[in-house]
Amino acid sequence: MFENERRELDSFNRAMVERIEAVHTLAGKQEIMRTLYDRFFSQAFPRMSERLGIVFTPVEVVDFIIRSANDAMRTAFGQGLGDPGVAIIEPFAGTGTFVARLLQLGVIPPEALERKYKNEIFANEFVLLSYYIASINIEQVYHQVRAEQGVDEGYVEFPGMTLTDTFQLHEGDGTITEDFEGLAANNERAKAEKDSAITVIVMNPPYSSGQNNANDNNQNLAYPRLDERIADTYADRSSGANKNSLYDSYFRALRWASDRIGERGVIAFVSNSSFVDGATADGVRLSLQEEFSQIFIYDLKGNARTSGERRRREGGNVFEAGSRTGVAITVLVKDPSYSGTAEIFYAEAEDYATRQEKLNQISAYGSIEGISGADTFRSITPNQHGDWISSRDERFATFQEIGNKTLKGKESTPAVFRQYSNGLKTNRDAWCYNFSREAVASNMRRMIDNYNAAVEAGTTAEAINTDSTHINWNRQLIRDLTAHKRHKFDADSIRSGIYRPFCAQSVYFAREMNDMIYQLPQILPTAAHSNLTITVEDDSRKELTSLMTDLLPDLHTMGTTQTFSLYTWEPLSPTSGSEPDLFADLATSSESSSDGATTASSLDFSRPIGDQIPVILDGYRRVDNVTDATLASYREHYGDAGITKEDIFFYVYALLHHPEYRERYEDDLKKMLPHIPRAAGFHTYASVGRELADLHVNYERVEPYPSVQEEASLHAPADPWERYRIGERKMRFPKLGRRDKDFTRLEYNDYVTLTGIPAEAQGYSISGRSPLEWIIDRYHVKTDKASGIVNDPNDFLREQGRPDAVVDLIKRLVTVSMRTQELLETLPKLEIPEVQN
Repeated sequence: MFENERRELDSFNRAMVERIEAVHTLAGKQEIMRTLYDRFFSQAFPRMSERLGIVFTPVEVVDFIIRSANDAMRTAFGQGLGDPGVAIIEPFAGTGTFVARLLQLGVIPPEALERKYKNEIFANEFVLLSYYIASINIEQVYHQVRAEQGVDEGYVEFPGMTLTDTFQLHEGDGTITEDFEGLAANNERAKAEKDSAITVIVMNPPYSSGQNNANDNNQNLAYPRLDERIADTYADRSSGANKNSLYDSYFRALRWASDRIGERGVIAFVSNSSFVDGATADGVRLSLQEEFSQIFIYDLKGNARTSGERRRREGGNVFEAGSRTGVAITVLVKDPSYSGTAEIFYAEAEDYATRQEKLNQISAYGSIEGISGADTFRSITPNQHGDWISSRDERFATFQEIGNKTLKGKESTPAVFRQYSNGLKTNRDAWCYNFSREAVASNMRRMIDNYNAAVEAGTTAEAINTDSTHINWNRQLIRDLTAHKRHKFDADSIRSGIYRPFCAQSVYFAREMNDMIYQLPQILPTAAHSNLTITVEDDSRKELTSLMTDLLPDLHTMGTTQTFSLYTWEPLSPTSGSEPDLFADLATSSESSSDGATTASSLDFSRPIGDQIPVILDGYRRVDNVTDATLASYREHYGDAGITKEDIFFYVYALLHHPEYRERYEDDLKKMLPHIPRAAGFHTYASVGRELADLHVNYERVEPYPSVQEEASLHAPADPWERYRIGERKMRFPKLGRRDKDFTRLEYNDYVTLTGIPAEAQGYSISGRSPLEWIIDRYHVKTDKASGIVNDPNDFLREQGRPDAVVDLIKRLVTVSMRTQELLETLPKLEIPEVQN
């Protein structure tokens, strides 16, 4: 230990000791230490906690992992954790709970404890405070355990504890060059650990994926050798288009550990569970099943990034608020005598289980042997794609793609749609979005003025003001600053966007002020250029959801949003003037004719959309986005020359809503964008799709549901602006018991309750929430913590001049929910002919 720094922690540790001494079990003392330090780091060092993924592990999980590692070693190699030659490391020590519990659990026999402690147990920690705490914790536990065994060795320093970055240790020599007392001895320990053959790794890997924006100044570090290994294995075998997530810290930890044990050993860890079924992680699964002989997975669920019924089934998270992702305990066994694909065993926590219920079950099982003894593991046979718990339908891939990334934007694409795009990624939503158009203008004008002032002052990238109330920086804006490039506020850049389902907000749409605009300028270049887009949720954590809109979609309108439009808009060439090319749309001239300009918000879905939107408008030409090849193949398949591209557009929308399509291809839809079969009953689909589009695009103009009424309290103000004021507290359905809710009533605020809502309105959901649940989620006053910007739907009410506008919207959305379900019941049974032209 570094004595000077350690003395400064004495008062802090004395306070901890007072709390811990009040607990009389070893496990309880470790748990209270974990809880206190977890809260300490999250509050005292939030950015460090985020970058390093500091979330300390519940003792029940630690014990399960240690016992499982011991069981796996005995089953595979006939050795336990206490046997000679079995070196163990906790590479991300935190408070040292893994090593402390290893000493306490009895998996190491008393006669072996001294040898293991002094020679074959290692732990690394990169955060100085955690390093001190872990050292003290482990050393005190060892002293206590030895005393209970009747041995008084005095206070014995833990020689396996090293202050180092585990990843960096294997990039270089792991030494720390700062001039701190005691570092020479620390560096010697780092070298000794690096030279040791490690057999068992127990860990809670860091989970961080890095910073959200440049204001955080919170980047993850680079590890070239380790990242090269990921590139050669996980990324190389991944089918994902965006593989950045494979370089998250917990994937780095998994890659590091897999290499560190060499040809023989066991890795037992708790982590984010997305690798078990995530689309991009297929390369991880393929690598693991090739590199290991046995894989045991205990899926603890708890994914808070789901919603609706799926969220409720996920239950509580064993890390409480420390993690919003699903969690799994995994044990990997690498046996050099084994050949072939790994044996994979999978078990999962019960649906709806609370955090405590899950921890109780973990304790009851004790280890993977307990799960096996309860006959709860099921054997998994992976397919060629690396699917483990959900296997795709091989026929699905033979259907026409909705969009093809390789030939995106080209007429030669084999997909239904020539072009498609992600939704808008501003990376500064609090600034760019607001219920109030005036607020967007004020916020963006202020930020641009602050930025221009920094340019004029000659501020360098290294000296920027990272105060998030001043400017929200991103990489491009910093590059612009370095280039001394000024920006100008443009009122015409304020557009209407669909931020979340049935939640329209004003948005500042400008390349220089948005992080990524993707292909959206081709789809909705200006407010004057009408279009319809089918937004699809491209997120393996959630069920397929689709929603049509005429507004600018956000990247997270639903999960991660991909959008497929009816048309694209291309700029006219300088020589083309305002006249259309007479031969440009000859094959579909009837669809491309127009009787005058209109806006999407006034589109009449009972008439062809192409008759309502001009072909040439304000320097742009309208282009069909459904390809000519797709039109020809549909006409041939159905034997109907009257099918139009617009019909195909609405057919696709209806098919994406078909409950049988979603259920039959659920596993495929979690791994790739939809593929579109040509089902029997084309014109029924197209007709239903058109009606669904009318409902979902024109949701603010459908008739209010007749049974929904307002119930005002006796003390409701007479002033309608006060009566219908929306507060910080979210609207809510009243509770019926512990878990159930009364979905027939919606408490709008303290004065107004909406009654007579059919409970069946909950039957239609978008991205896991019903339309009313989206209203509850979004329509409340919210202050952004970083910027201090207030997003107040009451400002929207005033700009509309209608105090009851949201109450009216709720009534109309009940109609949308009920009518959508009625329409879906009219779809034919999903019948897909064997021959798909």
